[in-house]
Amino acid sequence: MSDVNVGIIFKSYEPLAAIKAYAAQTEASGYGGGFWIAEAYHWFRSYGLEARGCFTALAAATMATSEIPIGLGITSPYMRHPTIQASEAAGIDELSNGRFIMGIGVGKVGIEYLEYDIDVMKPVHVHQESIDIMRKIWSGEQYDYKGNFYESSMPAYDRVADGLRTDIPIYVGATGPFMQRLAGRSSNGMLLAGLTSPKFVEYAIDNMRKGAAKAGRDIPEDFPVGGVILAACSEDGARAKEFTRSYTGTYIVNKLRNIKNDVILAGSGLPDEAWDPFRRAIEEGTADNVTHLVTDEMQRKFTVISGTPDECAEITQELVDAGLNTPLLEVVGATEEDNLKTVRLFGEAVLPQLKAAPLPIAEAS
Repeated sequence: MSDVNVGIIFKSYEPLAAIKAYAAQTEASGYGGGFWIAEAYHWFRSYGLEARGCFTALAAATMATSEIPIGLGITSPYMRHPTIQASEAAGIDELSNGRFIMGIGVGKVGIEYLEYDIDVMKPVHVHQESIDIMRKIWSGEQYDYKGNFYESSMPAYDRVADGLRTDIPIYVGATGPFMQRLAGRSSNGMLLAGLTSPKFVEYAIDNMRKGAAKAGRDIPEDFPVGGVILAACSEDGARAKEFTRSYTGTYIVNKLRNIKNDVILAGSGLPDEAWDPFRRAIEEGTADNVTHLVTDEMQRKFTVISGTPDECAEITQELVDAGLNTPLLEVVGATEEDNLKTVRLFGEAVLPQLKAAPLPIAEAS
C-alpha cells in the first residue's frame, strides 16, 4: 500500500460491467484512495458515449469491492433535491458497509440544459444548504429546515439501530475561490477539477485554509485534498501520452468556454496566447476537434499523469508535494484492457515510489 491515498475515477458513461472490472482491479492493486465515479451527462453522446446513473454505477463498483473507499466525485446539488441526494448516498453507504464518500459540486457543464440561474441560486449557498440538509437527514434527528433555496422537514429515525452511519463524509468539488473557502469551512474534503497543476493546488489550499480560519476551524495535515487527474501509464510512454491528448484538449476547451477560470490555465505557467488556437476553435465551432493542438508540453505543464511508470511517478509526486494528498486518476485508454493495464501498472510500479507530504503552510493574509 502506498504512503499516498491515490484513487481511481471513471465517469458514469462506462458500461457497468467495465466499472465492476475497474473497481475490482483498483482494490486488487492496493489503491488506498479507493474507487470513484463522476456523474456523466447525456451530452457525452456527442462523443459516442452513453451516460448511466451515477448511483447505479456506484452500486456496481461497491458490489465488486469489499474494503476500499467508494467515492462520488461529483454530482451536482442542482440535479436533485438534497433529500434525494441524501437517500441515494445513504443507500450506497449501507451497501458498502460504511465505505462511501459523498461528493458534490456545481457540475456546470452538466446543468447548462437545466433552467437554473446560478447568478441567483449562487453555488456557495446552494451547496451549503445541501450539506446542511444531508447531514441532518443522516443524523437521524428530527428537524425543520428552511433555507433560501431548499426546505425540508423530517421526523426522527434511529439509524444507529439499523446499523447505519450518521456521519457520511461530504467532499466539495471546488474550482473557484469561494467554493474552495466553502470546502475549508464546511466539508470533510476538497476535490479539484481536471488540469490541476501544483500552483493551482497551492492556490486552492490557501483559499481552503482561509475559509476554515474564518469559521474558526482547524485543518489537519491529513485533510483530504483530491483532484481529478487524467492518467495513462504504459511502458510505451508515447502511447500513453496519445491516450490522454484528446481528453486534455476537451478539458482545456471546458475551462475556456464553461468554467472560465483563468487561474487554472495560468497555473500551468504557459503564456495566455498558448490558448488562442483553442479560443479560435470555440469561435469557429470546431472545439470538438482540438486534439492536434495539445502538445506534450501542455500535458506536462498541467501535470497530466501520462507516460512510463517513472514519468508517472515524477508527475504524481509533484502534485503530492504541492498538497494533493488524494490524487484521483481519471484513467483513459482506447480499450477496457488499456484502462485495466494502467490501473495494474500504476499500482505495481508507481504507487510504491510515492511519498506522502503535509499540506502547505497557510500564506500570510
